[in-house]
Amino acid sequence: MINLSRKYQPKYLFRLSVALVSFFAFWFTAVVAVMVAVGCIYGENVITYAVMGGGFGLFAIGLVIFFILDKTFYNRNILKLTAELEKEFTDMPFEEAERILKERGIITDTGFVVSNDGVFSEKLVSFEQAWLKVSCKLVSKLSIDVVLYDDNGEKACKYELDSALYNFLQGKETELTCNQFFNLLVNDKREFTKQALKRLSLI
Repeated sequence: MINLSRKYQPKYLFRLSVALVSFFAFWFTAVVAVMVAVGCIYGENVITYAVMGGGFGLFAIGLVIFFILDKTFYNRNILKLTAELEKEFTDMPFEEAERILKERGIITDTGFVVSNDGVFSEKLVSFEQAWLKVSCKLVSKLSIDVVLYDDNGEKACKYELDSALYNFLQGKETELTCNQFFNLLVNDKREFTKQALKRLSLI
């Protein structure tokens, strides 16, 4: 798939897209122009058919080469991103994950911390009322956020998913444990990576 954004993909995928666009431009300008010129000069002649066959053959060969390279680079990128997820989201005991999140001020015994001025007040969304949604972004790696909504459906906070929050959400009864996208991250990180890139319109 052609994607000319430098921001959301490795250099080799960007260069492949540039090469494919350049190939199309070359074929539709130079090669087609040659075929038209030969057709005008020789008419229905064996030379015309030979040039046209060569031109369309070049186009077909080019597409096959780019298709093979695209699949190869695509799989390479999927493997790289999947390996990063597997390295980042390792298992830890629920109690340890809970302790880490409490120390960071992300949760309490009863809910998620939405805001805390450190002095007077602390705003919470209880675990029972919290609605969580997974979102992704891709810069140098695939980063995952958990967006928290309160019981009124209002966006309350966003947390970057790390190993502690990942393990806590697996063991805590929340809406997210029933979320198919989150379960993919837990059970099949390769498929999760594919689905995440589709959501980002990168494959």
